Amino acid sequence: MKIPLTDPQEQFAFSDSSHPALCGGLGSGKSEAGIMRLILLMLEHYSMAQYPINTLLTFPTYDLCKLRGMSGVEEVLTRLGIDFKTNKAEFSTSVGKLGNILYRSYDRPERIVAFECAHSICDELDTLPKDKAAKVWRKVSERTRQETIRPNTVAAVTTPDQGIHGFMYEKWVKMKQEGYELIKAPTYSNPYLPEGYIEQIRANYDPVLADLYIEGSFVSLSESKVYHFYDRQNHHSDRIIMKSDRLHIGLDFNVGGCCATVWVIDGNKPIAVDEFVSHDTYDFINNLAFRYKDHQSRIIVYPDSSGQSTSTNATATDIQIIKKARYSVDVPNKNPFIRDRINSVNALFSHSKIAINCEKCPDLAFAVESQGYNNKGDPEKFNEHPAIDDWNDSMGYFISRKFPINKPASSLNIGMAY
Repeated sequence: MKIPLTDPQEQFAFSDSSHPALCGGLGSGKSEAGIMRLILLMLEHYSMAQYPINTLLTFPTYDLCKLRGMSGVEEVLTRLGIDFKTNKAEFSTSVGKLGNILYRSYDRPERIVAFECAHSICDELDTLPKDKAAKVWRKVSERTRQETIRPNTVAAVTTPDQGIHGFMYEKWVKMKQEGYELIKAPTYSNPYLPEGYIEQIRANYDPVLADLYIEGSFVSLSESKVYHFYDRQNHHSDRIIMKSDRLHIGLDFNVGGCCATVWVIDGNKPIAVDEFVSHDTYDFINNLAFRYKDHQSRIIVYPDSSGQSTSTNATATDIQIIKKARYSVDVPNKNPFIRDRINSVNALFSHSKIAINCEKCPDLAFAVESQGYNNKGDPEKFNEHPAIDDWNDSMGYFISRKFPINKPASSLNIGMAY
């Protein structure tokens, strides 16, 4: 059987360690290496024991189970000429006499129950906060106990999203135990990527994250301030609100201190041109009507999505109040990860694609240059409102909606290392 694997993929797929981890850059072929490892283990077991086993692939969401897990397994099995049948309703793929590949999600780790498998792969484990990743790893390990010819293995394939503060770094580097093998797979180890792929990563991310997502290295995401690329002088703009402007307003809900930052977009560059504080959502509506009476039909609000469930009174949520006042609202079903909001903002600052009028937005400017990290590696938060984290959150809600980081895609038909 001819299997075209990159060197890191091959090292991982054939590893004899009980807990190998392939920590790689974007497009380095991590998921495919995980799939190949499970198939090879199933082939090995059946050739020697003549009875089937279950294996397990886990992902952050059930959508990824289908989009990356099931489709990836089907692609690899087709390439290898192995018959299979996928049951999407039961989240499993039957691989003939070899056994079954099961799929589970990290959405609810407590639901990783009621089955046994011989070998497991945790895909993108380091996208999870440290505590949740530890829980997922524990639950998957508990399920990986089916009898097999070789000791059970639980492996991981991931980008090192949490840096030196995550579960992966602690488990495979800082507190490494016997059986934990770390294999590095930089993006450029994959010869099948399209031209310009690495350059696209550097253009999308700030320099620190670009190295993380290219080299697959654990980096410190908290050596300096949260927004470590912000410079008050270099990122200042004299831009003010004009009558023809469409206003984009990021909003962080806090009783007694709802922070709003007001933005315009020139070309494709967001510029903060005003800020204000409201006592509650009704006061926020009054502020919009009073401060921007010439822009009432050209205002879009980007609020904290928790306002969909946090009631200001017994009959209306915060976001419903804004909509009832006939303002456009752009809000996701749930807030993006704090890390993703910060990464989106830092990417713009590092490439000088964002500006703040420091005279019109003194609190925002101070917040951006002041917020640091706590001893857990999380952005500082404060109990009194308004606080610097409130201003930065209001900025992040807007930026992450209008200027999210889109990881570059690689083709699914350009070799086994895709």
